[in-house]
Amino acid sequence: MKTDEQKLKELDKKIKYAEENGLPMEKEVLSAIQILQNNLNQFLTDMEQQGRLNSTEVVHIEIRQYAAIKQLAKKINQPVDKYDELIKKAQCRIFGEENWNIFFKRN
Repeated sequence: MKTDEQKLKELDKKIKYAEENGLPMEKEVLSAIQILQNNLNQFLTDMEQQGRLNSTEVVHIEIRQYAAIKQLAKKINQPVDKYDELIKKAQCRIFGEENWNIFFKRN
């Protein structure tokens, strides 16, 4: 049985090939997003159980994962606002909403 990491590598190859050759890739991109989201959900559940959900290291990983998922969603013209909102929520856990507005808010 293939690991998620192996599946993601295969999907990444297929996505790159499709991009280079102008082929459809929606199925592969959606599969990659699903794997990444499932892994992130499990990671966040584990971190919450360990009381580490507000660790800067955990939030950094969370934001990187959401950014990767957002990039994949862009490839198939899917809405990305929900990922921006999830990134904001993660940043607010560390900085607080008032500081988020000072440092990150776009006018």
